[in-house]
Amino acid sequence: MMNPRAPTRTINDLPLAELCSARLDGQVFQLADSWCVIDEIDGCSTRAVSASRLVPPRAIAERLTAAWIYGVAPEPRRHQFCVLIGARTTAVWSPRVQLREIVRSPDDVRTIANVRVTTPLRTAVDLARYPSATSGAEIIALLARLLHYGGYPEISAAVRLCQRGSPAYSVVAVARFAAVSDALRSLHQSSAAPEKAVGV
Repeated sequence: MMNPRAPTRTINDLPLAELCSARLDGQVFQLADSWCVIDEIDGCSTRAVSASRLVPPRAIAERLTAAWIYGVAPEPRRHQFCVLIGARTTAVWSPRVQLREIVRSPDDVRTIANVRVTTPLRTAVDLARYPSATSGAEIIALLARLLHYGGYPEISAAVRLCQRGSPAYSVVAVARFAAVSDALRSLHQSSAAPEKAVGV
């Protein structure tokens, strides 16, 4: 039986035809492979719970999925998750998921609605390090939004974290973050301007 207080529904709760019909009637909207009642807020918690229903409980949302959960990127076509090496969990519950085994520090992960998600800083570094379908200008803007969301006014923390990893990937990542400085400064200034106006 479906939990009426659950923020998301899946085909385990209701038949697909009924969920699609409810969407057409404007009663629900879709996030990942879940459906949310129309008065549910499309926020970090709801996106995290929706994404988590695609994977085993030990999985950590990362890269584009983490950026989507934070609300700084659109929902990816394939959600990206990781598990800690030794977690003995590699099962993929949905074809819409990429799952990899990695090493992560506890400082790299936060919990949102009981779902583990890489921090904005860790997410930005992972996206800067590895190839992405996102274009050059888009990835720079995304990295700036992630750092800004995480409360970083400049790139030094991201560069330090990059340099702790593989040298082959670090060079590319540090170069990308060098291009992020101007975009991040603009975001910081634009968010500070209304505060100054209120104080005048």
